[in-house]
Amino acid sequence: MDLSVASLGGEPGQRFLQQVRLAESLGYHDFFHNDKKWAREVFARLGAATQVTTRIGLGTSVLDPYTRHPALAAQAAATLAELAPGRIRIIMGSGSHFETLPGYVNPKPVRALREAAELLRRLWAGERLTIDGEVVRFRDGALDWRPEETPPFYIASRGPQILKLAGEIADGVLIGSFATPPGIEYAKAHIAPGLAAAHRGWGDIKLCAWIYVSLLDDEAEPVPESIRRGVSFAFWSSRKVLTDMADSLAEDISDEFRRFLREAPHEWSAGIMAELRRLIPRGIIDSLAIVGTAAQVTARLKALAAAGIEEVVIWPFPKPGQELEIFLTRLAREVMPAV
Repeated sequence: MDLSVASLGGEPGQRFLQQVRLAESLGYHDFFHNDKKWAREVFARLGAATQVTTRIGLGTSVLDPYTRHPALAAQAAATLAELAPGRIRIIMGSGSHFETLPGYVNPKPVRALREAAELLRRLWAGERLTIDGEVVRFRDGALDWRPEETPPFYIASRGPQILKLAGEIADGVLIGSFATPPGIEYAKAHIAPGLAAAHRGWGDIKLCAWIYVSLLDDEAEPVPESIRRGVSFAFWSSRKVLTDMADSLAEDISDEFRRFLREAPHEWSAGIMAELRRLIPRGIIDSLAIVGTAAQVTARLKALAAAGIEEVVIWPFPKPGQELEIFLTRLAREVMPAV
């Protein structure tokens, strides 16, 4: 299993570059950068990262096909691939958090991702083309140069229809935060029909999972609040899918939590999210994150590998008082050799 790491874009620029260099020296496979709205900008940071590293892969996690036109994503990705040949991956999903951008929503995400993938690949192949899609439109355009490097195109999701699309058209799939074998089997069950429709097999797609991880010294330590925040975000991003799955994810669901899921408006207000963090049961947390000692984290990752996961992209959530650099170093020394 490959272990990679991701940045949410919260750290200042020089510290980000130091972390990428550290991850490379420690043997991590890739370093991803989130395209979180209003955090530090993904392509600018990855461009800088290409100049301070030589081996580690670099990738986007996760672009959407709405707020950044896929043609502009194709241009940026090809530019990065020229700077770091063979080290760039593009990961795209349906997107979220459009509240601050009036007029932007994410309609027809399956169609949008299919059209985006076609445009990206044809531009990378040097074509001049027009696409008049249901979501993506592009008229008589081409890149000014023929890229020598073509980045792999991955799709990120935990929803059934987009997982199926990934099986059909993507080079890889980034399964959204399912941290147990049953969650992975759920995702594979939806990827498989896409593979079959395209006459592809499991060898034609790389199975990856992004996982929230917190490394503790003692299993009796409480779940860090940062993990609760991350899991709550994941849950609320896919509220319908995960609410429908809740009973299969956890056995410790309270009546109060069920009532909240039925009655709370699906909004991202501070009050709603604080209540979700308060009520979310430990079973849900353990289904969508890995929290534990080095031995426990190792065992959980081995179980994911046995379920078919080839790469885990770790979204690091250090416990209070633990610097990210210490987290990365401990994980590399205490967990990576075993997995």
